[in-house]
Amino acid sequence: MLSVPPAILVDARNFHEIAPRIIAELQACSFAGIDTETQDDNRHAGLMAFCNYDEKTRKKAKNTKMVFDINRTVMTGFSIWPEGGDHSYYVNLGHCDVENRISWDDAKTLVEALPETAHWVAHNAMYELTMFRMCFNYMLPRSICTMQMAVSAFGPDEYDHNAFLNHRQGGIKVLIPDITRNLGGFNPEKPRDMKKPLAEVVSKILAKESDAAHSYNGYVKDIAYSYGLKRLVKIFFGHQMQTFDETLGDKAHMGQLSGEEVCDYGADDAYWAMRLFRHLMTYMAANCPATIPTFFSQENPMVAVYSDMWCGGMRVNAEAVIMRRDMERVNNAQLLRDLKAHLKTMLPFPEAPHAGLYKHDSWYSRNDAYKRYRTSIQALADLPDNDDPFLMAMQARGPVSNAWAKERGVKESQSVNLSHYMPVRTMIYDLTQAKLIIEKGKVQSDGEARGKLSDRFKQEQDGPAATLITHLNAIATLDQRMKLYLTPYSQLMDPDTGKLYPVVSSMLASRRMAASTPNTMQLQKRGESTYVRGFFEADYEDHVIISCDWSGIELVEIGEFSGDPEFCKAFAQIPHEDLHGGAAADILSVEVPGLTEEIFNATKKFEHEDDFRKEYGNHLGNMNRLFTDLKGTAMGIDKVFKYWRTTVGKGSNFGYWYSGFLGSIGDVMGWDMQTTGKATEKYRQRFAVAEQWRMNLIEETKRYGFVTLPDGHRRVRFEATDQWHSEFLRNFLIPYNPGDEASSNYNRLWHYIASEIQKRAARQAVNSVIQGSCATIAKRSVLRINEKRNAEGWGDREMRFMMPIHDELLYSVHKDLAVPAINLIRGTMIDHPDMFTKCLLDASPAVGRTFEPWHPEKAPKGQIEIYEAPKVDWLPSSVHGKRMDDDQVRATIDFLFHTTMKAAA
Repeated sequence: MLSVPPAILVDARNFHEIAPRIIAELQACSFAGIDTETQDDNRHAGLMAFCNYDEKTRKKAKNTKMVFDINRTVMTGFSIWPEGGDHSYYVNLGHCDVENRISWDDAKTLVEALPETAHWVAHNAMYELTMFRMCFNYMLPRSICTMQMAVSAFGPDEYDHNAFLNHRQGGIKVLIPDITRNLGGFNPEKPRDMKKPLAEVVSKILAKESDAAHSYNGYVKDIAYSYGLKRLVKIFFGHQMQTFDETLGDKAHMGQLSGEEVCDYGADDAYWAMRLFRHLMTYMAANCPATIPTFFSQENPMVAVYSDMWCGGMRVNAEAVIMRRDMERVNNAQLLRDLKAHLKTMLPFPEAPHAGLYKHDSWYSRNDAYKRYRTSIQALADLPDNDDPFLMAMQARGPVSNAWAKERGVKESQSVNLSHYMPVRTMIYDLTQAKLIIEKGKVQSDGEARGKLSDRFKQEQDGPAATLITHLNAIATLDQRMKLYLTPYSQLMDPDTGKLYPVVSSMLASRRMAASTPNTMQLQKRGESTYVRGFFEADYEDHVIISCDWSGIELVEIGEFSGDPEFCKAFAQIPHEDLHGGAAADILSVEVPGLTEEIFNATKKFEHEDDFRKEYGNHLGNMNRLFTDLKGTAMGIDKVFKYWRTTVGKGSNFGYWYSGFLGSIGDVMGWDMQTTGKATEKYRQRFAVAEQWRMNLIEETKRYGFVTLPDGHRRVRFEATDQWHSEFLRNFLIPYNPGDEASSNYNRLWHYIASEIQKRAARQAVNSVIQGSCATIAKRSVLRINEKRNAEGWGDREMRFMMPIHDELLYSVHKDLAVPAINLIRGTMIDHPDMFTKCLLDASPAVGRTFEPWHPEKAPKGQIEIYEAPKVDWLPSSVHGKRMDDDQVRATIDFLFHTTMKAAA
């Protein structure tokens, strides 16, 4: 058993006596663990609602979320352990024993004792940095984050080999009886064609998104290292740390406990963070030594950037958020009235159940559940409409009515849930008696499936069914806007600062940056939710938002890493040439025999379809396919190239490299597997060198169990190896008896399951190299831009990094510095000679007072593309659609501010 140094409580009773000792120990050490304890019981009302706290007791309620109100947080104490010391220390700053608290001025003398050559070590250092800054306006210097270090050391689904061997069948064991019972539905010669009952069981194991214990993801989750301090300490040191809930007991927050009650728990975190740091250094030196310098130069410095973003927040137009939320609530009520009116024209349901649903959807047939859903839909249609939008919305259950009811303190609607797939399928299939859309053995009812149904209904001239889909789609898209944006934004906005405070981290398997509360990565550039971007404003009234977006960065990486001549031809210069048109031509040639890239490009040169047909009619078969979109609507020749280039060419280029098959394009085109296979082969032939690179990555992963990224990080995929395959199967195979078909099929089914897991691991390896390299470029760019900003003498008041969004970096910049800032940001983003020698990165800057794409009426203060100038009267016509010069950028910024003054006037 490890000997943990005892903790000493530091408070008003002993501070002056013990402080010199602590200061001396800190001054003598090179590393010291640190951890904070906080409470934000005074969190604002919106955050209380978002987190689902009980308003009376201030305690956690059911499904409570943990989101901190950093503007109202109180640091109740902090702990330190000078490495090698005989004791750890916990400092009481804000516990319930008020008379024993010490002041921050006194406590700061301890924190400031650490020498300039020494470092603080914390698990989740972003939290410590943020809390010291927000509680005391103190910038904790020279910190090392062991959580981020763990992310560099191993992926979220990595595990110790011995843990894997000892896990045996894990949670998957519970599915074995179902597999045995339904094994008659398995043909080992055509494993993908297994019958539905067996397919459902197998899908539970292979489900990509599930982490249920019976899934393979859940199987791994049970043994994975993970990133939490307590789990890591248990795995690496065999020590069970006390938990937060155990410490808190029946109290609402840490401030209700005394210093004595928290001392051991708090000090433990500082001690174990320091021990974990040493262990991870040893682990990385043994397993991934090239990652160590990358962690210290790239990953760990970004932790301070994440803290800066959290502290700075994102300024939003609070009035616009609330106004739009209320508007959408009224819209929801009207959409519900419209749906009900239309349902009345289609009801009643047929007497017999839908044969396809009864066969393929177990929920529908189980205990004749379809009768219950039919009844609830009929009941909804029969309810009288209400002029009050709230009462109208409460006639159905969903994101709108649920949030609205909670806001008013009433129970949620118990009526039919129009955002749940079961009632939706009851309407789109059972009520219409439509043929099912089935993919991979499962009935589909999502937006894509509803789109296909709508097209089918229109072709069949079934107006009522098509209109039903229109109503349901309108409700679904509004529900999504409310669920993802308007409801959480209205709750998360700080009423005093008018800001949202997204938390940015880098804990994904790809090590890409992600955001939460709210998830700004969900912001869309196009579609009905585009207006949400308009809520976001620059930090100050005299600032603009500069956004800069990498152009096709994932494809540029593939070109660089593979050296494929087609990729290099497109990306060896700036601006990039087109990569998508040639891909579209090759793939379309499966349906349009004779189509070449040259002929496809020629569609842009003709004004009339007849002229094109005269020129190329003898060269092409099935030419009508070119002039008919996927909905069966005729297209003019002016739309042909752009439509197919985007739909097929761009879709293939951004989809193939993560799957190795054009399955999504085949689904869109309505092809069978054979036709899709032919298209895939043509695509591979065009990019043969890049395809060989992809296959080499897969072989590397199979051979070694990992791939190495350009920055030194590893993505371990043990599942891709033969060793994993044999060790996994050893847990599930049964002895084979010659002539026993059941045992043979049982074993061959497990071979199929293992093979599918292996294929997924191989795809994940390729994905990791591409996405992980995107992460590297983004982080290095942010750090270098900050360095250059500081060298210019600019602080946050002049220029601040706001947020990463996909492949886009956002900065709030003083309008007078916008031109040099644009050049600095873009120039740094595309300048990575340490990674790119064959292909060139490019990035497109834009500037606006808000983050919404510019529109003269809808978004007059939005983002205006610098390299694709709009057709406006303040710019000369010669620059329309082209790149602005610096003076034209300044004129654009003047317009943005002039527009604001004009609107205000």
